[in-house]
Amino acid sequence: MILPPEVPPVLDCLIVDSHEQDVQILSRILGKQDYQIRTAFNGSVALKELHFQVPDIIFWDCSEPQNHDFDFDFFFNFCRTKEQNITIFFLISFPEHRCSISLENDFHCDYIRKPFYPEEIILRVQNIRHYHQSKKAVAESLIQLEQEVVARQKAEYQLEQISQKLQTTTEQLTHLSRLDPLTQLANRLYFDEYLLREWQRLARERIYLSLIIADVDGFQGYNEVYGYDQGDICLQNIAQTMGNCIKRPADLVGRYSGEKFAILLPHTARAGAIEVAKLIRAKIKQLEIPHPKSEISPYLTLSLGVATAIPVPELPPHPLITVAEEALQEAKQQGGDRIGVGVHWR
Repeated sequence: MILPPEVPPVLDCLIVDSHEQDVQILSRILGKQDYQIRTAFNGSVALKELHFQVPDIIFWDCSEPQNHDFDFDFFFNFCRTKEQNITIFFLISFPEHRCSISLENDFHCDYIRKPFYPEEIILRVQNIRHYHQSKKAVAESLIQLEQEVVARQKAEYQLEQISQKLQTTTEQLTHLSRLDPLTQLANRLYFDEYLLREWQRLARERIYLSLIIADVDGFQGYNEVYGYDQGDICLQNIAQTMGNCIKRPADLVGRYSGEKFAILLPHTARAGAIEVAKLIRAKIKQLEIPHPKSEISPYLTLSLGVATAIPVPELPPHPLITVAEEALQEAKQQGGDRIGVGVHWR
């Protein structure tokens, strides 16, 4: 008997957006992939849809004022009770970047800019689908390993071997959970965890901690010329180059968001951080990645913001990020392809 090939389940997508034209465009893009589409024009309608059935993916226009009956805390708590993997794409009107994505939840969160690019949306959704399928396969493997451990408890040697397998698999999963899938750098969640840990450690030692936030100049224009697939390859090349610039074990390079990267430098004062930023900027320029739409250079360039502080135990590390972001914006405003240095932090 030959079993028919397994057909993947149809993805259930909920679009929460009050802009009718955007809803129609997004529905048309997703509909071509045979995904099930539901729409809600406000928070109250979305809440009813959630009670009816929790979707696999939610496309949420977070630029709209939050509905009192549909706030983030209630939404996340509601979805947790369903024990279902959920992906949330926040819809952001370009160049609006002020939407805050909470990292303190069990869901995969990302953003999609308006106006929509069909290739980007299809690729993002497919990547999420593959991610959940891989996660399910790994989970099933872990369950199988645990069953083998129980079945072979009488055989001490075999039990030891299986336990070692389980430990290795867990370590691999832990490692993968800390990586950005595209660049293989530290992801934002792990970067935040590492920043907090180093902040607390260096606060006890009263030693400098520096942060560099780097942003690719005019990357949207690069994607418009070469497409998002080539844009992903470009980000991978940049990530590899940055990683090669960082030598000390305690230093960390991570993908901060989109085309932004963050470099954390413990035991590094401002002068040392500036030298690292200069090295990264120079190495990226040496790649000579063509950028026809750049108003700065024929080749792709970076702008960087540097911030340095001696951590204080009573304060969180967020002000350090704020100063680095402000320094980066100052570098952008002055034309890009330069380094901004934050002087004060609060």
